[in-house]
Amino acid sequence: MASKVSGFPSMVLKESEKTDEWCNSVVDAIVSYMSYQNSSFKNNRHADITNYNIYNGNLHADDFKYITEQYGMAYPARLVNYPIIQPKIDLLVGEELRRPTDLKVATVNKEAVLRKEDKKVGLIMRSILDSVHKEFEEKEGFKIEMDGDSIPLPEDIDLYMRYNYKEMVEETAQDGLEYLVNRYNYKDLFKEGFRDLLVTGKEFYKVDIIDRDPQVRRIDPRAIVYDIGMNSDYLDDATWVGEERWLSLNEIVDEYRDELDDEDVNLIAEMSRVYSHDQLANYNSNIDWVNMYEDSENRIRVITCEWKSVRSLRFKISENKYDPSRPFKKLVDDDYKPRKNEVIETRYVDDIWEATKIGGRILVRAQRRPNQVRSVDDAGSTSLSYIGVVRNNTTGRSLSMVDLLKNVQMLYNIVMYHIELAMARSGGKAVVYDTSQLPTNLGMDMQTVLYHLKTDGIIPINSKEEGGQMANFNQFQQIDFTLSQSVQQLINLKLMLEQTAGNISGVSPQREGAVGQYEYVGNVQRSVVQSATITESWFYSHIQCKKRIYERLCNLMKISWAGGKKAAVILGDGAYKFLNVMPDIALQDFGVHVGDSGKDDAMRQAVQQLSQAALQSGQISLLDVIKVMKADTMTEAEHVLERGMDEMKKQMEVAKQQEQEMLKAQAEAAMQEKQAEAQIKQLDNETSIKVAEIGAQARVQVAEIASDDKRDIADMKERVAMDKEVLKNMLDKGDTDSPSPSPQGTATQEQMDAATQTILES
Repeated sequence: MASKVSGFPSMVLKESEKTDEWCNSVVDAIVSYMSYQNSSFKNNRHADITNYNIYNGNLHADDFKYITEQYGMAYPARLVNYPIIQPKIDLLVGEELRRPTDLKVATVNKEAVLRKEDKKVGLIMRSILDSVHKEFEEKEGFKIEMDGDSIPLPEDIDLYMRYNYKEMVEETAQDGLEYLVNRYNYKDLFKEGFRDLLVTGKEFYKVDIIDRDPQVRRIDPRAIVYDIGMNSDYLDDATWVGEERWLSLNEIVDEYRDELDDEDVNLIAEMSRVYSHDQLANYNSNIDWVNMYEDSENRIRVITCEWKSVRSLRFKISENKYDPSRPFKKLVDDDYKPRKNEVIETRYVDDIWEATKIGGRILVRAQRRPNQVRSVDDAGSTSLSYIGVVRNNTTGRSLSMVDLLKNVQMLYNIVMYHIELAMARSGGKAVVYDTSQLPTNLGMDMQTVLYHLKTDGIIPINSKEEGGQMANFNQFQQIDFTLSQSVQQLINLKLMLEQTAGNISGVSPQREGAVGQYEYVGNVQRSVVQSATITESWFYSHIQCKKRIYERLCNLMKISWAGGKKAAVILGDGAYKFLNVMPDIALQDFGVHVGDSGKDDAMRQAVQQLSQAALQSGQISLLDVIKVMKADTMTEAEHVLERGMDEMKKQMEVAKQQEQEMLKAQAEAAMQEKQAEAQIKQLDNETSIKVAEIGAQARVQVAEIASDDKRDIADMKERVAMDKEVLKNMLDKGDTDSPSPSPQGTATQEQMDAATQTILES
């Protein structure tokens, strides 16, 4: 909405001329534009209020009087709202809540880019050296140790640097952004902002440092005025912004206590207690600055303005006699007069100013805005703290989904009104009865005839009265007072309007879950895909708005956390990690990539299905499948699967190794068993041979012994016989050394046997 404000002060001034009076004149110019009756701000705000009333189902009866009344009299029916816009918007808001938010933070300043290029070149050189070393090792037979060999090289260096490599400062910024998103529940905040976009075609936020943390505040689109060029749809490209708020006395004091004195507080307190315009006039204030309530404290109008100014920087350039190619530069005041051999060089940079007016009389925070985000590579450019998106800004009027459907909604309510009116006017079917046909001669009256009609299903008549002539009898006529045909036509029109609303918005009945009994699955899927294609532009605008906010948050970290920051970051799977911000974060510029939510959501659903198949094949565990189902982003699901598959791979490798070791042990045991059996068999063979040898030797020895024994026995017998003969001879001679002879003087046989036994024993 590009707008020219009459009496808008010049933005190109000396710094000494940018006083409180100058700030007040800027605020007054913006306020006058907001108060101008036919301004685009008033028109747009009225349209936004109307759109929210339509979304919430708040009807103005005056808009439908041409339908509900004729000739000053109302029809017997009620005009109520039958919402067809609200469910479609709520469905898209619900889809936004379900979409994953995949954020990737990267440094984008020139120095960071050069560092990454150096890293990439280093990895490539190491890869080349590794191949040379490997070839050398194969030829020479010994290994060359190099620094960094313990860190494995990625298979594809280009892909690794593009998607996986992160510097420490990028990891820190990523953790910081996740901390802010979870700490301040930005998901709920963006949900309401997306609803604003669908209802009004605009969504606005203010990003600032509050309590040393970068924070985001949603702004009602009905309370903001801005100046954006026709070639941009984004609020942070505006040259000025004005925000209107209605605050109580306590809220004003809490927010601006450091800028208000006792006189200011007393004035605001008196304005908050007035109950008539006459009293308000005593404070020289416009009635537009006080919203009066009879039973409660008044609300005071507070308008905060930001605008982009131009700041001139004057540098004194003097000669460097030691190095003429590098002259001295020094920043000087606007009033500085150059000396001899000095040159003044002027550079112009963007500069953001702010001021707030309370109750039309009190000006606070008229100052150069603190915490301006500037690029490391381009310190001359900056932007407003307000961030937002305006759809179709080139026409000067945003276009929302409610704008597309409001006429359909009105027609839908009118059709439903006529359906109710037709039902109220419907009288059913009636019979025309000629009262001359009453059988009075039978003593029947009309009540009796109706009784027989109800109980017996007959209508008694008398075609000829007594004493009269026979009357001509015509069959009773039936008149149909029902409006079934017209009601059916209205119902068909109602269905047509529902289909039209689905076609215009892109939210088809199939997408809402209304699937016909005989619809094919393929047709339903195609309808849902086409529906998602139509509505994707709304999500794209919302994503681009969030991207700018995330980048602003990351770059505000450079200011708010310049002295360091420590906190715990809660992750989506319930785990946590520590945030430790170092001061070097201030030397970087950050960009944020927000993943394609629609594509990521579809991929996440596919991954969830594949994870179940992986569970059945034993690649991941059941716990990993549960974590994948709970994952908010594709990256988170990918990390869960990666960790789970690595863990399962390790377990499978351990199990495989254990199995191999067990098989090896079994093989060794079997081998040992076979070796034992062979040894036993060999031992048995050797034993048999030894036994046979021993037996043969024994038989030989026995034979030899037997042969020797036989010879010995024969010799012994021969000696015994000889000894016997000698002994006999001795006995016969009476030898004194011999045993005593028998009484007869000769040896008896017993004596001979005893002597023989003695000899044998000896």
